[in-house]
Amino acid sequence: MGITATCDCGQYSHHHLTFAVCLLAVAVKFYSSLLYDDATCIIPLQEKTLKMTHSPKITILVIDDNIYNLRLLSAILSKQQYTVITESNGSDALSRVQKKPLPDLIMLDIIMPRLSGYEVSEQLKANKITCDIPIIFLSALNETLDKVKAFAVGGIDYITKPFQTEEVLARVKTHLSLRHLSKHLQEKNDQLHNEIAERQRVEKALQRSNTRYQNLAANIPTMIYQSVHYPDGSQHFLYVSPASRKLYGLEPETLIDNSSLVQEAVHPDDRAVLDEAALLATHLLAPWHHVWRIIISGQIKWVQGDSTPEKQPDGSILWDGQLMDITEIKQAEEALRQKNEDLANALQELKATQEELIQAEKMAALGQLIAGVAHEINTPLGAIQLSVDDISAFLSETLLQLPSFFNTLSETQQQDFLALLQQALQNETTLSFREQRRLRRTLTPQLEEQGIDNAINIADTLIEMGIYNNIDRFLPLLTGSNRKTILEMAYQLVSLQQSTQTIVFASKRAANVVWALKSFARFDPNGEKMEADIKDNIETILTLYHNQLKQGVEVNCFYDPVPPILCYPDELNQVWSNLIHNALQAMDYQGTLTIAVKQNENQILISFTDSGKGIPTEILPKIFTPFFTTKPPGEGSGLGLDIVKKIIDKHKGQIKVDSIPSKTTFTVFLPCQ
Repeated sequence: MGITATCDCGQYSHHHLTFAVCLLAVAVKFYSSLLYDDATCIIPLQEKTLKMTHSPKITILVIDDNIYNLRLLSAILSKQQYTVITESNGSDALSRVQKKPLPDLIMLDIIMPRLSGYEVSEQLKANKITCDIPIIFLSALNETLDKVKAFAVGGIDYITKPFQTEEVLARVKTHLSLRHLSKHLQEKNDQLHNEIAERQRVEKALQRSNTRYQNLAANIPTMIYQSVHYPDGSQHFLYVSPASRKLYGLEPETLIDNSSLVQEAVHPDDRAVLDEAALLATHLLAPWHHVWRIIISGQIKWVQGDSTPEKQPDGSILWDGQLMDITEIKQAEEALRQKNEDLANALQELKATQEELIQAEKMAALGQLIAGVAHEINTPLGAIQLSVDDISAFLSETLLQLPSFFNTLSETQQQDFLALLQQALQNETTLSFREQRRLRRTLTPQLEEQGIDNAINIADTLIEMGIYNNIDRFLPLLTGSNRKTILEMAYQLVSLQQSTQTIVFASKRAANVVWALKSFARFDPNGEKMEADIKDNIETILTLYHNQLKQGVEVNCFYDPVPPILCYPDELNQVWSNLIHNALQAMDYQGTLTIAVKQNENQILISFTDSGKGIPTEILPKIFTPFFTTKPPGEGSGLGLDIVKKIIDKHKGQIKVDSIPSKTTFTVFLPCQ
């Protein structure tokens, strides 16, 4: 005997679902009835047991006030790997079932003190948590009315005492199987409801989508079509959008009825190429794109076609595509081509002019720097000249006195004198005025304790020579009657070294200024890109601006380690010069200039922040406009920031500005590669 039910899932309704549920319930009852003929006649389990895997997690709650019955049922069920929980009265049982895990099956004695099995069953079925747990009643009563009442209060089966092991196990397995099937059926039922609801939702969404796309196709100017090309060479439109009226002057139905009208409208000079392109796309089944001309009412139109061919099972080719009128675009392209010829020549002239402007701006900046640069060179040259004069005077005067001076010293004094010179010459520390005053206050009392006259002047001389630590060794030189001569000779010899150090420092300073000036003045419009260190280039410009900076501008530089970049170094020097010069002018050469260089992923960020009054919000969008300036006539060309932006654009970079009162920041973004 077999029961088979089939249905089309796409046609589910409430009645179909109810039928499916009822049909499955009938199948379950039929299958369950095979397990036993009646309550007392057990069919052998080996032949007709329900194929259900016993899980160690199946829990059965047995409720009976007879301890013997509890032990007997527990022993029978435990051998089948069930987890058995026992309770001897209804109150404890009701408390137990409120705890998790819930039992999968309850075996409930009818006759018990306080709460009968009927009352316990009624309370279990009234609780949402426990109402679905199957209950098998246990009793020595075998009257029909007792069984009817047991079923009326929610029982699913009835076992009469004394218990028969085979009967108990058969009924337990049967109802566990039924519970399992019932749960499975409910899950499938819920799943079916969800699938039906989802299908209905998708169908509604699809209907809305179709309506939307139909409206789009009816309103866009591009002609959308679907056509089929047959193996015999014939073709036929399946769909044409209303845009055919404007493109061909024909109704969609006309083209569907007579597809050859589209081919007949093709310009004679374009037909061969168009047919060849369509044939190639058909052969390769590749996306097709082509531009050609059509003739409509004596006027030539340009058409652009895009389509994707798809081969069908019957050998035909289905084309979904669009045709767009690009006549205006073609006319604009022709006008643009003619303009491009003029622009090409103008661009060459503009490039030459731009290079001249960059060089002119650089020369203008150089002109502004020249006075400061001259001062930067003259200052170290003056220091060199003064040091040379000091050395010359020493060689012509003091040097001749050395032999006779040493002859006046004892051997001990000579050793102490040489030690004094060595300590002074080895000292390279530069003291602040505050440190000098502190040391004077410390040394003067020490000298006075030794009875040395004019202790303050002697302390100043020692501090100036760098002798202010461990002076105890030199006290004999300072307490002698010839201490003045000794100190003067030591001071002259130490000054000789200081003069040579001044010459070295001043020479390096002048060389740096000359090198920076040479690097800044260089301009090679035809030069190639080269690797350069951004930090070194900025330091070069700061060298040129040193004279303006030292008057009242504090410069703070924060350089993160960044790699060299491929660039036009001389042009970037122009950028750094303009931004630094603008910052100094914005602060009236009094304030703080902060320069930061850091890397952010594939970019290097260079920022210049000044503490000037800021840029008014209304002119911020104009500052990179050519010839825009806020300076009085004759003081600015208005090309500085324009040239800065052009140079940065040439390097595929960006520049942005943020300004509020007392803080304006220009940030340059340059690619690392």
